[in-house]
Amino acid sequence: MSTALMTLPEFARYIGITTPTLARAFCCRGSLAGVPLPQALDDAPLTQRHWLRDDVRQFNHVFKRVQAMQQHHPQA
Repeated sequence: MSTALMTLPEFARYIGITTPTLARAFCCRGSLAGVPLPQALDDAPLTQRHWLRDDVRQFNHVFKRVQAMQQHHPQA
């Protein structure tokens, strides 16, 4: 597989969460911590989909910023 593509477990590991948590976010909300998840390249079953590494990297950057903001300003 090309290093430009990531599977669901690789995506989860890259952003620092468990694969089941990421799968639930895709299935239930389509976002994680309010950040929209990137679209997969294919419409295969979730465990067989692939994401562009650049899309995952960009998502991770925004996701980490949102997490940091939420830690500094927790909602009541």
